[in-house]
Amino acid sequence: MPATVVATQLYGWTQPENFPNRPPLMERLDEAFAAIKRAGIDNVEGDTAMAADPRFTAALERHKLGFPASYSGGTFHIEDEAPKSIAAMVANARVAKELGVRVINCNPAVKPGGAEKTDEELATQAKWLDACGDELRALGIRFALHNHSPEMRSAAREVHSWMSGTDPANVWFNADVEWIRHGGGDPVALLEVYGRRTASLHVRDAIGTTWVQALGEGDIDFPAIAAVLKRKGFAGPISIEHATMQGTQITRSFEENHRISRDFIRRVFGV
Repeated sequence: MPATVVATQLYGWTQPENFPNRPPLMERLDEAFAAIKRAGIDNVEGDTAMAADPRFTAALERHKLGFPASYSGGTFHIEDEAPKSIAAMVANARVAKELGVRVINCNPAVKPGGAEKTDEELATQAKWLDACGDELRALGIRFALHNHSPEMRSAAREVHSWMSGTDPANVWFNADVEWIRHGGGDPVALLEVYGRRTASLHVRDAIGTTWVQALGEGDIDFPAIAAVLKRKGFAGPISIEHATMQGTQITRSFEENHRISRDFIRRVFGV
């Protein structure tokens, strides 16, 4: 069973509001990775395809950072597109595995405008998600599905379709607690249902639906989330995914916000 480790999701490091992104992050990995280490974080989560980029692999080694979880996308609700998505993901996974990736988080493609998928599309999607998870399981990798707001519509209809339409051995949950609440759900209630199938966690804090700069500065009930995950036996990567939206107040450096959040996770989650 994977151990619980703490990472930073690299998406936020591509936002110029957080980490000036000229030149692009891939050309500033040493600067970013040094800041991540100074913040007390020993792991990163980035796109699965990064594993094939020698700049990324060399920077991981220089800064002694782990890569326990990665992030991918794919189209699974369209019959003709799903096999191509699976083939690409599995090919990237074979490379990422060699760097230590043990969980691939995936947000299945949404329909234009975030429209809800039909029952038929959800059934097609579940079939191909299960097939993808089966292939990744053969590599020793957990396939964990990541939510944003669209999947939370109609009382988390799409999330429930993921879980009910697939084999628990093949498909896991990557719970993004802020997006669960952002989409009108209750993270604690959803984790009560799927905590034992939760392979990884994304954490960001907010006041209402406005993101704040560090964990513990919003109103998400992280102690309750930590408590339910402990009862459910959660063991997997926790990725800090700080990001900026309209209304986010930035008063400290991205590095300092990660240091504050890393300390918060140590106090609240015990890791």
